[in-house]
Amino acid sequence: MTIENLLDALKSSSAVRFKSTSPVDADELIDAITPPFGEISWAPPPSYRAALAKEGAVAAHRLHPATESWVGFKLLGAHEIGETNESLVHMPEGVSRDEGVYLSTNHLVGFAEAGYEAVFCFDVSAPGPEYPVYYHHQDEPRAKILATGAWETEDDSQPDFPSFTAWLTAMTEALTAEEMPAWVERLGQPHLRFG
Repeated sequence: MTIENLLDALKSSSAVRFKSTSPVDADELIDAITPPFGEISWAPPPSYRAALAKEGAVAAHRLHPATESWVGFKLLGAHEIGETNESLVHMPEGVSRDEGVYLSTNHLVGFAEAGYEAVFCFDVSAPGPEYPVYYHHQDEPRAKILATGAWETEDDSQPDFPSFTAWLTAMTEALTAEEMPAWVERLGQPHLRFG
């Protein structure tokens, strides 16, 4: 399915509460990301640009019958993306679990809230133009070792989705399904993996 078809499926589903803004110029998001140290160089992927150009900052949520809470995602607009990355994704300088082994999450750019302290992120250190997508929780950062660029934990190297399109497909299928998959209930919690 195309990005347009996926957004239309979310928008037309009677089970999904869908909100959107006016279209967003993806280039406005680039400079909104300012990590506490170092720099981030990235370009919004074409599929993500297409979503922002069609519907802008989208929020798609559905009431989960088991928990009676709203689950889903929210694509971040220009005003939210910088703040979300600063507060939930990017580590301050000097974070270390082992003495002298400093960590960084500057390879990640959060683009969608998953609830509570979880964010879906692009790994902008990967070759583009489409980046792999990771589920990142503030309490379980998907960090890399600053000096080498190697993943802190090898298990974290496996992306949850190969691209924004694959991520949006999974989210759309889950939110519009007659019976939502079990992982939807865990959105916003640490230790959630999709791979």
